[in-house]
Amino acid sequence: MAPSQNPAGRITRRAAITTIASVGVLSVAGCLGSDDDGLSGTIDASGSNTVAPITSWAGENFENEYPNVLVDVAPEGTGAGFQEFCRANSDYQSASRMITEDEVDLCSENDVNYGFLEVGLDGLSVVKNSENDWVDEITLEELKLIWEFEATGEVTRWSDVREEWPDEEMQLHARDSASGTFDYFTREINGEIGNVRDDYSATSQTNEIMAAVADNEHGFGWGGLGYLREIEDDQPIEAVPVESDVDGEFYLPTQENIEEGLYSPLARPLFAFVNLASLEERTDLIGSFARFYTNDAQEFARDEGFYAAPDAVTEENHEKIDEWLEAVGASPDDLTVQRA
Repeated sequence: MAPSQNPAGRITRRAAITTIASVGVLSVAGCLGSDDDGLSGTIDASGSNTVAPITSWAGENFENEYPNVLVDVAPEGTGAGFQEFCRANSDYQSASRMITEDEVDLCSENDVNYGFLEVGLDGLSVVKNSENDWVDEITLEELKLIWEFEATGEVTRWSDVREEWPDEEMQLHARDSASGTFDYFTREINGEIGNVRDDYSATSQTNEIMAAVADNEHGFGWGGLGYLREIEDDQPIEAVPVESDVDGEFYLPTQENIEEGLYSPLARPLFAFVNLASLEERTDLIGSFARFYTNDAQEFARDEGFYAAPDAVTEENHEKIDEWLEAVGASPDDLTVQRA
């Protein structure tokens, strides 16, 4: 089934996610909750490093309610995650972009039918070191000039971008090619997924990008906004106002600008894909987590430094879950978790 086109402790939690992700899978096991209500088992969630904090926070809350459930989150990146998901090796797939045609084909080859939920909104932050007093704003064309493949070895100094900027070498940091954030940025800014210079410092971990920029006056990069929000009050790093393709003005990635659609094109929806075979085989477990996630997705997103999808999206997500249940011969009444 192709997709329809239609409180404290949070910082520590994400830091744990990104640290453990470098060596494998994060297993989040809640130790609180009610007595066994019949839900038990493991939910495997692959995918986006960006979306992992939302899915992990949802998973932890779910485990607190149902202590016989384990939600394993493997934040290896959207692209790498889809390679697992489309080979039927995970139940959920967090994604910071929509599935690509090649991934649709891979899912089809492996008879993986799926649906998706929209679980929040994110902004990609373009970041500089706070000692940088020359980049007050940046145009979309200048971002392309810096980051497209043709810039490799050619656009290396600030003065290559604007003559009045210092004749000093830029230190560039950004996500690697396994990332949905990488795919989104390169498509929206450079015109094609994968069109990017090959001489920047690439990493699968957004916290490493932010730390590197905060550590060097000439540091410059981009990554998920939530990670900037965690360190900007304590580290010398800040967002750069970016030109909007809506009205040509320059905007920071604030909640208002993102939710009003002004921080464009660097604002995007975030997704959770669901393997419908997993739903059919373990209807109550997989379906109840989808319902639980949807019930409080707005809260989970905001708790983790992202932005909430509109109420209409929440309702659409619930309708999708109902349709998936019908498709696998079940009904909403079969789920332990009902609509809030």
